[in-house]
Amino acid sequence: MRLTFEQLKQEFERVLLARGVKAELADECATMFAQTTESGVYSHGVNRFPRFIQQLEAGDIIPDAQPTKALALGAIEQWDAHRSIGNLTAKKMMDRAIELADGHGIGLVALRNANHWMRGGSYGWQAAEKGYIGICWTNSIAVMPPWGAKECRIGTNPLIVAVPGTPITMVDMSMSMFSYGMLEVNRLAGRELPVDGGFDDQGNLTKEPSVIEKNRRILPMGYWKGSGMSIVLDMIATLLSDGASVAEVTEDNSDEYGISQIFIAIEVDKLISGDNRDAKLKRIVEYVKTAERSDPEVAVRLPGHEFTQLLAENRRNGINVDDSVWAKIKAL
Repeated sequence: MRLTFEQLKQEFERVLLARGVKAELADECATMFAQTTESGVYSHGVNRFPRFIQQLEAGDIIPDAQPTKALALGAIEQWDAHRSIGNLTAKKMMDRAIELADGHGIGLVALRNANHWMRGGSYGWQAAEKGYIGICWTNSIAVMPPWGAKECRIGTNPLIVAVPGTPITMVDMSMSMFSYGMLEVNRLAGRELPVDGGFDDQGNLTKEPSVIEKNRRILPMGYWKGSGMSIVLDMIATLLSDGASVAEVTEDNSDEYGISQIFIAIEVDKLISGDNRDAKLKRIVEYVKTAERSDPEVAVRLPGHEFTQLLAENRRNGINVDDSVWAKIKAL
């Protein structure tokens, strides 16, 4: 079915208010869930909302909590989220990183005791819209086997890098070939994955999302490279935030909460003139786009450039929502 932005937001807000979330927080949180869905990131918008409510009801998310600064070291700050609402806190932390960048050229906020931030790309985009390079990542509960194993011991630990420009260029990628949210999107649509996304029970590579969702043998991005990146991103987030690692979150907590996150903003305009920046970015983009296509019908892909088009289509035609997901939300 296709819904309007307001229909989505109102339903999200209704569910939040019914669970005692304060009106102002419910409005802001519902808006962010609706914006993520409108941007075409269903896996971390409407599809993720029932899981968010499950954690809210379980007490993993503390809706009245607010993040507090724990330590300041020049352009670096440590904050404690106190298990507050993940997407609202992440937005505040990237805003704080931008404020630090205004004074230092670069700002880094390391956050501990955080909750799932939903669409990580929102915060890179947030920085890029204001003219900053935005970099952020998070650790998670162990949901991926390290390379050479079949038991989950590392997180998908998504990394976001956003570059300001017209349009914004942004990589938003988990350290697995597909996030679990994208496995769900493809399963609900009755599709195989476009490339191998994990292993079946016999250890063979598979494109079947439901198999990977069940056995959790998701494939690291770039095989051993994605596995290695997951481990070092976890290490850096843990050390800089003085927070919990994937191992601690997995072994010590009943679910995925109390995780560690990093938010970085870099001031670009003081390093390069606007005209020179735009010219250099344009040359990079044109050089990539004009490569001979392997399939004449498929354009060369530039990271994040599809979101502007998806947003325009959803505003024009309505937001496509899976019937079963919407029924689940209506029943909350």
